[in-house]
Amino acid sequence: LLASAIVAGLAISANAQAAINLGVDDPLVFASELDDGTALATTADDVSVAIGYNFSNGEVRYGRFECSDNMTMDSVTLTEGGGNVTLGSINGEGTSALFFSMTGNGVASDADTIAFASNNTLEDGGTVSCSFSIYDQPSQAQAGGSTGRIYTTGSAAVITRASGFVFEMNAAGATGTVADVEDPNGAYFGFVGGTETFGSLTFDQATDVLKADGTQITLADIFDTDSTVTIDGDFSAAGDVGDIATFSFATSFDDDSATFDAFDTAGSGDLYYFETGDAPIQESEYTATLNAVANAGYTVSDVGPIHVGEITRNGTQLQAPLAQVPGNGWLSRMVLTNTGSVDRPYEIAVTGEAGNTIGTDNTTGTVPANGTVVVDLTDVMTSFTGSRRGTLNVTVAAPNSQIQGLYQIVNQTTGSISNHVMVRPGTN
Repeated sequence: LLASAIVAGLAISANAQAAINLGVDDPLVFASELDDGTALATTADDVSVAIGYNFSNGEVRYGRFECSDNMTMDSVTLTEGGGNVTLGSINGEGTSALFFSMTGNGVASDADTIAFASNNTLEDGGTVSCSFSIYDQPSQAQAGGSTGRIYTTGSAAVITRASGFVFEMNAAGATGTVADVEDPNGAYFGFVGGTETFGSLTFDQATDVLKADGTQITLADIFDTDSTVTIDGDFSAAGDVGDIATFSFATSFDDDSATFDAFDTAGSGDLYYFETGDAPIQESEYTATLNAVANAGYTVSDVGPIHVGEITRNGTQLQAPLAQVPGNGWLSRMVLTNTGSVDRPYEIAVTGEAGNTIGTDNTTGTVPANGTVVVDLTDVMTSFTGSRRGTLNVTVAAPNSQIQGLYQIVNQTTGSISNHVMVRPGTN
């Protein structure tokens, strides 16, 4: 009884020093894109454990090495480091748990190790945790659990999973630009300072993430060459769209999106908007979507859309959300005031609810310096297929602080007046 108590005490003491390792302190990180059922073709995942228990001469116990059920082990070889414990035949190959006999020679064996070399298969994308325990009886070692267990290392993560690639806005890059109201070729025909960068994107391999052979994964391992990246946003004034990382250009684009070969955007780089110079640049948010096509052995989902940049304007934008042209003695008009010392051009865009097509005319004009212009909306909103109403979106090529707008409707018969200050989109 005394001897048993001493042995138990040694086991508890040794348990505090227990170790499960792969020759490094941290778990191995394999790509989460690897298919379920991928066999690992590397020795880097071989595990070593400290025995942590001192056997008497001729004492027989039973070891159990088990991992979470998302990894199975086959073609297993056990190597005892220290020479003080003889290991018996391995049972349980092809599963996630191995058990075997252990016989001591009477020399202190708690510092001895057992190396488990096996062909491991990752059955799913979760973390793989393993433990080593010693039991009284073979049936107890086969069953696992706490019954008959006299020593255990406890569970430790030996393999984790992480994405093998990064697809995100490159916060260190340029993530927006400003269309210039003072551009010499016309309001918003160029960018402030000539800068054409409207966003920035990182699409690259994740560092320290492994493929099945235990080496660093690359984009070419995961993605088929048919993979593409789509940038969505307003390109109505663009003559081309480029990626500065590889000095490549979109393989196709229209007013609403630009598509790149995925590998042309690899790395971290800024996205460039090359304006045509014959149309004003619109405000827009830009998002990127990775249209993923996986190579054999990998499963990849599309990523996005993610925000990668924007274009803003440094002029004035005003809106009358509901402008009516009722007729029958009513006046409907818009008033623009310019407190600056330079005449400023304006442009009106009219939109209506679904099914109401609105004819327009006289949508451009000038607000005089230190002056006011009154626009009769019957001259602007000239016809309707539905209700005689719509939304006015007005752009003035002037600093925001110099321009004010008012929408007014007047009943000439009763003299009643309704005034509404035009709102500035994006502000309270």
